[in-house]
Amino acid sequence: MAALLLLFIAVRHNVGVPFLAMIAGVAVYEAWGASFANFISEWIPSVSVVWIQYALYGALVLVFPLILYLRAGKSGLFGILRIAESVVFAAVLTIMVAEPLASIFSFDNLAYEISSFLFNIRGIAMVIGIIAAYVDVFLFHSGKTW
Repeated sequence: MAALLLLFIAVRHNVGVPFLAMIAGVAVYEAWGASFANFISEWIPSVSVVWIQYALYGALVLVFPLILYLRAGKSGLFGILRIAESVVFAAVLTIMVAEPLASIFSFDNLAYEISSFLFNIRGIAMVIGIIAAYVDVFLFHSGKTW
């Protein structure tokens, strides 16, 4: 989470579109990710379905939104609003990838406590992030800044 937050604060790109893409990636994965992973595993039987699911989830929720973020223009928000949006984006992204990472790697007590705290505030963080993402998208496209 700290590395993501440092990236988002240092680069200062528009977080709105990548945040909405991350939420869309979660929705797409939940809608058909498991069945698509099963379909791929029939073509490549030597790879476990679980690993295909992790790869698909990582691509939709982490990789594609980060690529969008790195290709995005400068943010329409500035100051404390941009920092708050970056914190929320990093937190929600951490929440989204913590569960698959916990099943692959073993978490120590601190990482487990942080991820469980973030999971408890998942809904609130997502709502705040979506609102901030829409504000950032509207300000970025209109050319206005605060």
